[in-house]
Amino acid sequence: MSRLIALIKGWPGKPSHPPLTDASIGAYSVGVAMLVLGALGVEEEPMAHGSLLAIGGGLALAPPTALTGLLDWLDIPKGTPARTTATVHLLTMLSATVVFAVAFVTQLDGYDNGQIETLALIFGVAAEALLAVGGYIGGTIVFVYGNRVLKRPDVPVRDALIPGHAEGAQPVEATPGSPERPQPP
Repeated sequence: MSRLIALIKGWPGKPSHPPLTDASIGAYSVGVAMLVLGALGVEEEPMAHGSLLAIGGGLALAPPTALTGLLDWLDIPKGTPARTTATVHLLTMLSATVVFAVAFVTQLDGYDNGQIETLALIFGVAAEALLAVGGYIGGTIVFVYGNRVLKRPDVPVRDALIPGHAEGAQPVEATPGSPERPQPP
């Protein structure tokens, strides 16, 4: 079972959660943009259809995104600022997902009649705001606390790009006649 969990989580320096968040955030954002554009009168019927499909795509990506995020959250030591921040991120993103689900349901009739539903627009914009806040907090977990980051600046490019290779790779040696590579702090 631990091998399956490790596979789901991804490799050191190549976690599964970030690319899943990119895909779901992209789908949700496209869906909300279509709700807004359709409400403004830009190709309303295609936007009514596309918005529901895009938000539905984001919702389809929500379970694996949440699972990989939960597995990462479980690895953050309890009682630390990083765990507190990750908990706020988790709750914000779950809230955004619920609000996107409400936007999806309220747009179902709009899909059928080719119109943007006002409630779907309101819930979609609110969900997008929660998504932006949650994404900002998630960035803090990575860029401030360094969660799931290897910080191996001397790993050769080939090893850095191949999942599972960066952790055990040997650093690149400075070539003769070149300045010594700076060491990370």
